[in-house]
Amino acid sequence: MHRIVSKTALGKDAYLLSVEAPHISKAKPGQFVMLQKSPTSEPIPISVLETHPKGFTCFVKVVGRSTLELVEEGEEVFYVAGPLGKPFPVESYGRVVFYTKDWGIAPAINVAKALREKNEELYLFHEGQELYLEEKVKEAFTSYKVVQEIERLEADLIVCAGSNALCKKVSQVYKDKPVVGMVSVHMLDAVGLCLVCRVLVEGSYRLACSEGPWFDAHKVDWDNLISREGMYAQEERTAYEEYLKLLKRRALRQA
Repeated sequence: MHRIVSKTALGKDAYLLSVEAPHISKAKPGQFVMLQKSPTSEPIPISVLETHPKGFTCFVKVVGRSTLELVEEGEEVFYVAGPLGKPFPVESYGRVVFYTKDWGIAPAINVAKALREKNEELYLFHEGQELYLEEKVKEAFTSYKVVQEIERLEADLIVCAGSNALCKKVSQVYKDKPVVGMVSVHMLDAVGLCLVCRVLVEGSYRLACSEGPWFDAHKVDWDNLISREGMYAQEERTAYEEYLKLLKRRALRQA
């Protein structure tokens, strides 16, 4: 079991969790972990936002039962696997522009902090109505802006994270520039056995858990990924609704 050191609400359905897990303290930029709240919970991949000597901090956006369990159930996490995935290559690129959406802000901050050592200009465009972790964004980026549509800014490298649809759009806007995209996929074991996280890259399947999650966005078949996003939608919706009923019953008993 791993102790939840702190849990901070950032807004509607958004939380910052700090977890005690010493083996994650040496995670490199762009890596992620698999969190399992209880023995019967579904393990879910979550990006590392920051590391500290005794563990790590992550950003959790509640989108289903497993993420809701993380913020509702007790003060411990049953299982923490990682660090997982290939780290983002920290090099001198020049001007780097990030595009993010929803949870994508966390890996972007994590990567940007590492890139600051070798790149002077780091810009962020966050798509949506609300920007979480704004203070951390100010520390990591040269400047930032919340947008509703993609705005092109000349750069030497483009990085995107937060949704497959966003990565597809960014790669189309920047056809003439190198674009690195973080794929969003289902994962069960994160060691390459389940094959659920396969990504079609230049006609061949690659595993996001071991060979990703960062890929050359121009080589990824984003339409294939997007078409698979709703594969378990009904099951996920049912599990979420059942858990909400459970929470309501608990609240009534405690009233």
